[in-house]
Amino acid sequence: MPGWLTKSISVVLLTFTTLSFYGQFSNDDNYEVFNPLTDDITNRLPPLRVLIDSAAYNSPSVRYEMLKADYYYYEQISAGREWLDFFTFNLDAIGGRWGYDDWSRSAPQNDSYYSNYSNLTSWRSAFAAMFYVRMPIGPMLDRRNRINKQKKWIEISLTQSEINKRYLQERVIIVYNELKSAQSEMRIYNDLQAFTMNQMQMAQNEFLNGEISTAEYARLKEIQTSASIELHQAIAMFDKNYQTLEVLTGMRFNLITVLR
Repeated sequence: MPGWLTKSISVVLLTFTTLSFYGQFSNDDNYEVFNPLTDDITNRLPPLRVLIDSAAYNSPSVRYEMLKADYYYYEQISAGREWLDFFTFNLDAIGGRWGYDDWSRSAPQNDSYYSNYSNLTSWRSAFAAMFYVRMPIGPMLDRRNRINKQKKWIEISLTQSEINKRYLQERVIIVYNELKSAQSEMRIYNDLQAFTMNQMQMAQNEFLNGEISTAEYARLKEIQTSASIELHQAIAMFDKNYQTLEVLTGMRFNLITVLR
């Protein structure tokens, strides 16, 4: 087994062991109630390092490149054994029963012809063994080159696998931080919406009592509406990043989000 394959297996086993400590996040029957306005999302998720390892472990693109590396490894073995094609050994054995019908004619001096018929049966068997060697110059000289090409394909697949892992790391880090940012915005806009709602209640009473103009009332209503829209956008962004992080990592966090 090549060293890179042993190393890959060790990494997978280490990642699987790490994820076992967070088995509650993948249990569909174990849900937790989560309020993003009061609870910190980072305290309900596995550590960022575990999320990154899980993304690499569950990534189809990373697994695809590792399978390609395995394939090229076996192609390398086949390329190293191609010299066996130059040796050939044949072994033949034949056995059976043969029947012969013979006619013969003789002509003596008196020109009187005589015919003779005979039916013969014989048992025969044959055995042959042959060994020969072909020595094509081109394939023999190119053998080392073909093996090296397969080694390079293995390196290419492993390099592409590492590229995919780093891309996933960046994606997980970005989505993780956007998730935290969206939660912060939710809290800010929630406070803003609560403040504007109180303002609107006061403005409505003042408007009915003729203390403020229609233009001022409309301006306050526009502020309150804008705060409500921004809060809903922050909630949508939070949900989007939460679901994206689940897809990237291949994990179920099982958090039931409630807002109160």
